[in-house]
Amino acid sequence: MATGNIIRQCMMSRHRRLSTSSPRRTSTSPQRHNAVAPAINQANYKRFSEIPGPIALPVMKHHEHVLPRIGCFHHAVGLGLLDGLKEKYGSLVRLAKASRKRPVLYVFDPELMREVYNSNATEPPTWVGSPLELQRKTSDCPMHKNESNAIWSALHIILQDGTLLKSYEKAFDDISEDTIRRLGELRHAGNALNEEILTEVYRWALETIGVMMFGTRLGCLNGTVHVPTEDNRRPEKTSMDDDIKDLCSLSQRSIDDLTAAEQLVRCSLEIADENYLVRSETTLRPDTQGFKDAVRIFDRHFSLTEHFLAEARKNLDSSDIKPEQILLDKLKPLGEKMLPLAADVFLAGVDPLAQTALSMFYTLALHAAQQQRAHDEIVWSRASKDAGVETNELPYISACVREALRLKPVTGGVVRRSVEEFVVDGYEVPAGVDIVLAHGVSSKTEQEWGRAKSFIPERWCNEGWAPIKASRAHSFASLPFGQSCPASGIVSHMLSALATRMLDKYRLEWHGPQPKLVTSGVNKLQRPYYFVLQNAS
Repeated sequence: MATGNIIRQCMMSRHRRLSTSSPRRTSTSPQRHNAVAPAINQANYKRFSEIPGPIALPVMKHHEHVLPRIGCFHHAVGLGLLDGLKEKYGSLVRLAKASRKRPVLYVFDPELMREVYNSNATEPPTWVGSPLELQRKTSDCPMHKNESNAIWSALHIILQDGTLLKSYEKAFDDISEDTIRRLGELRHAGNALNEEILTEVYRWALETIGVMMFGTRLGCLNGTVHVPTEDNRRPEKTSMDDDIKDLCSLSQRSIDDLTAAEQLVRCSLEIADENYLVRSETTLRPDTQGFKDAVRIFDRHFSLTEHFLAEARKNLDSSDIKPEQILLDKLKPLGEKMLPLAADVFLAGVDPLAQTALSMFYTLALHAAQQQRAHDEIVWSRASKDAGVETNELPYISACVREALRLKPVTGGVVRRSVEEFVVDGYEVPAGVDIVLAHGVSSKTEQEWGRAKSFIPERWCNEGWAPIKASRAHSFASLPFGQSCPASGIVSHMLSALATRMLDKYRLEWHGPQPKLVTSGVNKLQRPYYFVLQNAS
């Protein structure tokens, strides 16, 4: 189907209808398999105010940007808070408005999440008045909300194409190989990776998303690696230095000395570090210097994206399209709308992808036996190919990636906002409610997963032990990026390529205390990092 037709169909299907989903529910999880609740009449629907939950959360500082904190693409909800709400109140929890402008409904049961997704009565909340919105209005390529939603829906459909995903295999592998080579050069005393690993992972994320969107390498992995020495190593921070930000090597250099790709890396790191994509005291007030700085850096990010898009279009030859250029060719009908889409893809995707990769590295570093099995699979696959025997994908590597995504999802949940009244689990939900679909909780509940808190890649393998197999959990129990994120189908391919190159050559270790998990739009391991990269053999 032509991309133009996909976009037109998505725009035509944006109409909404009132949902009266009944509480008749079935589940694929072993504990509730074929359990059906009796249907109820319309007159028996319960009021929204009858849903259990606290009036307010006194431990939180109440501002309109909390519980959840709405962002441009991702919304901070807090995993620790969600666990406590579920344990005390159950699968459906209502939080009254208190000092917020609207109430919040937390959904922990995956079947109820399915009802919300399928209701056609919700949509992603919009942050009106954000620095990014202001920058887009002043740019040469503004895009209306309905247009943006339709284009993102079309991109989601396109990126589910298995043939298209396969066309990126070599490009993703080449990028991962360059990244792991740079990480190997980055090692210092005791093979430690305590510094600059975050910058290198962001370089990988940008290069990977860049080749996906533009079909060409951006150059984020070019140049020499910043190897820490006694002269340039940052001093170790103490408790008195908590407010001092960790600056990467790119931030310490003059902007004029950086290539366009390095400027894009620096730009992305600054946006993530300053939380410019999430509501805060700074980004809610246009009169503050922080708000103005955010608009300025979004403008620079937009200009850099425009530069790379122009280069990509020059390299696109319709008579000789390379495998990695297929998506760019499919999106040609967008015309000038391609630029804001590409800029948004970078803004929405780079931080979650980089943080997901770091969390995957940390999870693997704690499980030496699983690393060894993955390494053996890679060696066996390479030996088979050398012998002329075609091998399938690397199933155990893929299983390790999926299990890491389940245990440490990059978001605690997806936020939807009801645009009209609908019914979920027998309760009437009015328009204007922020609904948190807590996938970060359901992905680790014992009710859905046997040994839920354990890292067991075998649960995703065909030969896995039946009681803990992932296929027995509800299909909505683990959706790290939600149901409709365009990246949901391709992220595992990106991460698998990176994990394959890493575990082929090195063994990851973690020599330090357990890191804290902080939430600022996405879930992040709090620095410092204590990674050690040992040779695999």
